[in-house]
Amino acid sequence: MSDEEATDPSRASVPPSESAFGWWPSPWSASDVAAGKVSRSGLQSDGDPVYWSESRPGEGGRQVVVRSVPGAPVADVSPGAVSVRSRVHEYGGAAATMADGRLYFVDQGDQRWYRTTVGDGADLLPLTPEQPLGGPTVRYADGRVTRQGTWLVSVEERLADGGAEHRLVAVAVDGSQRVVSLVDGGDFVSSPRLSPDGQWLAWVTWDHPSMPWDSSEVRVARLHEADGTVGIGRPHRVAGGDGVAVGQPQWCRDGSLLFVDDRSGWWLPYRLAPGSGGNVDVEVAGPLVDVEGEFHAPDWVLGQATMAELSDGSIACRMRRDGRDRLVHLQPGTEGPQAPHWLMTEIDQPCVTLSGVAVSPVAAGTGRQRVCVLGSTPTEAQGVFEISPEGRFPSRRLSAPPGVGVAQSDVSVARPFRVDTDHGPVPGLFFAPASATAEGPARARPPLVVFCHGGPTGAAESGFDPVVQFFTSRGLAVAAVDYRGSSGYGRSYRKRLDGEWGVADIDDCADVAVALDREGWVDGSRMAIRGGSAGGLTALGALIRSRRFAGAVAWYGVTDLEALATDTHDFESRYVDSLVGPWPEAAERYRSRSPIHHADQVSGEVLLLQGADDPVVPAAQSERFAEELVACRVPCRLIVFEGESHGFRRAATIETCLQAELSFYRSLFRTEGGDDAPATGG
Repeated sequence: MSDEEATDPSRASVPPSESAFGWWPSPWSASDVAAGKVSRSGLQSDGDPVYWSESRPGEGGRQVVVRSVPGAPVADVSPGAVSVRSRVHEYGGAAATMADGRLYFVDQGDQRWYRTTVGDGADLLPLTPEQPLGGPTVRYADGRVTRQGTWLVSVEERLADGGAEHRLVAVAVDGSQRVVSLVDGGDFVSSPRLSPDGQWLAWVTWDHPSMPWDSSEVRVARLHEADGTVGIGRPHRVAGGDGVAVGQPQWCRDGSLLFVDDRSGWWLPYRLAPGSGGNVDVEVAGPLVDVEGEFHAPDWVLGQATMAELSDGSIACRMRRDGRDRLVHLQPGTEGPQAPHWLMTEIDQPCVTLSGVAVSPVAAGTGRQRVCVLGSTPTEAQGVFEISPEGRFPSRRLSAPPGVGVAQSDVSVARPFRVDTDHGPVPGLFFAPASATAEGPARARPPLVVFCHGGPTGAAESGFDPVVQFFTSRGLAVAAVDYRGSSGYGRSYRKRLDGEWGVADIDDCADVAVALDREGWVDGSRMAIRGGSAGGLTALGALIRSRRFAGAVAWYGVTDLEALATDTHDFESRYVDSLVGPWPEAAERYRSRSPIHHADQVSGEVLLLQGADDPVVPAAQSERFAEELVACRVPCRLIVFEGESHGFRRAATIETCLQAELSFYRSLFRTEGGDDAPATGG
């Protein structure tokens, strides 16, 4: 095992007072964490103002659109009674877009597009028809307004008993509720992007059984918009294909098309030269930079935007390497024998996890443009920051500050590690216990909770996570494992979980736990594992395949792979084909890796947290598994939350879950001492 920072994370600098691990007094109560779990997304600019969406756990998870204008306080701009959220692909994303001072948004309640003028609100106008009684459910997301300002081009999803259909449509913005089909070929479409001159449309498409990060294509077609009509010409593929994943098409001001592509084994930026969008025979040159880094992430939600063009034609991009995000500046350089060579430099900014980059035009009288990023620092949760690419002024937070102010010594900062296993190196992040007022008993090592990220094509995040801090500030150690199949380490590592889900991920998590014990970082006799969604399958499976953990916690976790393959939404309905095998040919493999069929082999205690309205992992999975565990006399507790779906949004739900999980670990690890906030369990 190697520590990439050459630091022993078991040596936290804390005052000399002693109390039992797991019972340290913490500045973060469960209610603080629940209220502070504000997720932000959709960072974009519209002239000088910068906009983003953020959830409000204290308002039942309502999502609002927020605006930042220089010299004015940050303000909500979406209607007060509305939650702005799309349900396309169930995971949504890109539910709001700005154009010329107008906000176009999807209402979570009816999934229709609406238009309103920012600062007015009285001109709220529905753009798409009401849901038809007895007809298909229609949803929208990821819209862009055409150059003439008469149409909103967006993704449309239609759900009916016969399945799901996805297409690109043009929605009239005049309130006539006209919807014109533009692209209806392919199982999935996303990312419709319009060229600056209004003549071209680019988008991403892919087909079952692939996910967009397996095989996808960027296509381009000429857009025709005149006399109240709209349509496209013949589409051409310009990038991607079988075994190549693409994303983030973006037109630059000179008419070139920027996108990411992993043909090299890494998601790197490529550029289609100006004027070649309609040439099917065009050859795209090599990447702008040739590095082992990722400029893209799996498209679980719509609207990923981590590249932005600056006024001089250079590009600001998020790049992930070794479990940490960096903001890099790409500037045109010399022409090489195969492709233009762009110069890459890192931009100083506070975030180690980035999920959005936006640039506004040069502000009049200032000589500079606003460059903003959405991300997390090592010590502060997700926020929006204005930064200076040239380093001429310090970064400043635009979004609301964290709800709980704490000392730096109360925060556990991520330390990357790598464990060498029989199957190759497994990376991850270690969070040592940290407290300004307590330390563990002399010569004792802390209990460990292994965090399994979801996806499973996800990744551990090195930025501040209040849930991680909720546990580390109480004296528990956390290890977030990037098991085989995780993103951020290139295509080959991402594909190493193919056919091995429910085996390789579990083995990697167990190997990391053993290595941390062997190195003396944690107490190997007191270890637990937890995960959400796909990570729940890993956590629960670890109690069957491994004997390293005393218990497991699953937040809306997968327990039945067969049900996941046959009773889930369209976006993921064929995902398990690659992760486990084709259904029903691989039925025995599905059964052997599903915890629900092996309750009698579970070696530890179980806590299941489940949403009653979950369309991705229906509540029936957790309920059946709990019944099987009880029948096998395995200690188990199931809590089902009415009104919650896949990913809890309400502050009361999150608070109850954290209290129940902390109580579970304290019982599991038999910790003793004074309780700073008694856990009620809910």
